[in-house]
Parts: sequence; C-alpha cells; structure tokens
Amino acid sequence: MKPSELYQRKPEKIDNNINVLHGCYFNHVPEIELFSEPCYMEPIKNSRITIHYYKDWCYDGRRTWMLAAIKFDDKFVMIIQNAGREGDDHEARFITDKPLYDEMVSYIRTLVRPLIEDRSLGEVVDVDTDIKNLTKFYNGDLDGLFEHY
Repeated sequence: MKPSELYQRKPEKIDNNINVLHGCYFNHVPEIELFSEPCYMEPIKNSRITIHYYKDWCYDGRRTWMLAAIKFDDKFVMIIQNAGREGDDHEARFITDKPLYDEMVSYIRTLVRPLIEDRSLGEVVDVDTDIKNLTKFYNGDLDGLFEHY
C-alpha cells in the first residue's frame, strides 16, 4: 500500500498528544531525545501536530498494534508503526514530506527539552512509493481481525 492510499483512509481517532512519538525503547523523532524519562511523562498536547490513528489496539492491557499518520500544520508528514509490549517490540516510521518533517522537528524542540541530537533520519519515502507491509506487520493487519487474548 502507498502512503497516499493510507492517508485517504478514515482514521478511527485523532488526537494531538505527541507522547505517541516515543516510548521506553523507541523514538520516532530521533533527531532529538524527546524526554528524559519517556515512559512516565504526562501527555504533551500541542496546536500543530495531530495523530491520525488507523488502528490503536491493545490485545491484553500490554501488547499493542498501532498504525498512525502524523500531520503537521494539517499536512501529512509521516506514518508510524508500533506493536508488541508497550509498542516497543516493533517500531517503524516512513517520512513522506522531509522538509515539513524538519519543520515539525524544530517545532517539537520548542515543546520539549532536547537532550541528544544528531540521530539517524530513518527511512524517507515518496508519498506514492508502494511500501510492502505498510499495513501488515507484527502478525497484525490493518484490515484484519483484532481480538483480545
């Protein structure tokens, strides 16, 4: 599936809590270390970034499967995936608008205290690139069946 196709789908929910961008063992914005203790931070809401969840599923109170797109200033900038224990067992990101992503990183720096810079960018993709397993990862499928254990 192409990011542009995923972006056309209706999300099951939308919010503006950027804590979804990091966890105990992952960081979808590695250019900055978002928080000193990411597992225990209060929600950080903002006015320019929205998270469009296509699926945010918790199987058993701990194990998750989440696929979301991030919008900055009402334009899609990247897709994120998380799955497993607290979303830490699988994580991936696909940046579809690099200049806008860079602007978003600068904006996030105004919201949090950066600790470490100069991290890997990750995979930058064209919005019309067909990405194998964009909606299928960690034994889950966006259009598949999600059940509690």
